[in-house]
Amino acid sequence: RNEVKALLERIMTAQAKPDAHAPTQSPVRVAIASVKGKRLEDIHATSTMVGDLGFDSLSLTELLVALEARYGTLEPTALQECITVADVERLVDVAAVPSVRPPAAPSRYQIQGQSHAAKPEVPELPDFVKDSGKKLIGKVQDFFYGDMMKPKVSGRAYIPHNRNTIVVANHASHLDMGFVRHALGPYGEDVVSLAAQDYFFERESWKRTFFENFTNLKAIDRKAGLRASERQAASVIESGQTMLIFPEGTRSVDGDIHEFKPLVGHLALYYGVDILPVYLGGTREAMPKGARLPKQRDLVARIGPAFTVAEMKRLTAGMKLADASREVARLAREAVLALRRGEVLEFESLTPGNKEPVKAKTEHPLVTLFGDLQRKFHPASVKSPLSFYFTLGGDDMAKWTVTVKPEGCEIKRGKPDGGTADCVLKTTPDIFTKIVREAYTPSPAEFISGAIKSNDVSLLMEFQRVFQLDRPEGSVS
Repeated sequence: RNEVKALLERIMTAQAKPDAHAPTQSPVRVAIASVKGKRLEDIHATSTMVGDLGFDSLSLTELLVALEARYGTLEPTALQECITVADVERLVDVAAVPSVRPPAAPSRYQIQGQSHAAKPEVPELPDFVKDSGKKLIGKVQDFFYGDMMKPKVSGRAYIPHNRNTIVVANHASHLDMGFVRHALGPYGEDVVSLAAQDYFFERESWKRTFFENFTNLKAIDRKAGLRASERQAASVIESGQTMLIFPEGTRSVDGDIHEFKPLVGHLALYYGVDILPVYLGGTREAMPKGARLPKQRDLVARIGPAFTVAEMKRLTAGMKLADASREVARLAREAVLALRRGEVLEFESLTPGNKEPVKAKTEHPLVTLFGDLQRKFHPASVKSPLSFYFTLGGDDMAKWTVTVKPEGCEIKRGKPDGGTADCVLKTTPDIFTKIVREAYTPSPAEFISGAIKSNDVSLLMEFQRVFQLDRPEGSVS
């Protein structure tokens, strides 16, 4: 990967031996110059990391990677607390330069009041108990979000079932985490959510026991800095799991979708994982910050096309990793904003370096239609697993695969896995829309004329039964 190559080149630069005749050329300053793109002679012992050199949390992380390549593991918080270059040099014991610490310039990275108290012991439960508990909680969540809250979910066809992703969503309520899992369907069953360690894992011992044993939450220490957060998130990505991140960093109290932190861009670029954008609507109104119980049931989830690594690289070509990470985070936020407007962001149509407001397009009608179909699914009507393959028109959104099982329904764009399906249907989008929304049953004449083609008409009738297509939308059974 170009981004990783560039980072490795900077790390190699950081490891280069300094010129023995240039006493100010310490390895620390070489690394700083490489990370920030500055001349070595402009970096002095008294230069402040933030004010003079412009370090932020992301570039500090890049510096930490470079220093660790030479000196071994360093404590992220220790680097965060360094105010001047001399402080960093003393941290790695490479220069005996007295610290020149401006008394009135507190570090923006200072960690205040961090507790190192021993955490309560968590009982280790048998795996079968954990698995049973997770399945039970999953069923309770599906009942709550699917039957009680009655949400509207669209865009499931965009879910890339063949690979893991980083799922990003706006965040305004405690309902969000479970709602994302429900909205993603089978893809969300094993999604790992990064959760604040101080909130979920460091309070009551029973809470920590519950979350560690019966959920897919992974603790992330908000006090330990970006590098520590990256390590915690990386362990999830490298295991091949899909990860949920709320890139705003905390719940929005005003309902706006605030700036996405660059960590999500860094993770996607460095580890080569696509980003799947999700917009959540109505959760703040249903259960705002401070509320203990939901107040209403009008929830909306919209899933958009994945922001692929290939598009990330194209749109950030020539940028340093830190700048590229910020740009990817910005575009991921734009994708969620587009979903809020009922549109989808086409990343392939974007121009690198263009900071103008991002233009999106309205969701494709077939995406909306298959989202409606998903909500009609009646699992109790499924006698045995079946797969259906639809070709609806001639554009690039024409091919769809629907798989039904008693455990659930999966809808995705493209051909079925293995290339074959139990039932194949080829028709126009208009006719299929009538079948889904108007309880329309095609006539024999349409089959004879070729307006509808299928290899098994009896399975089409089964399709209608499983999705309750024998009555028009809006009718009451």
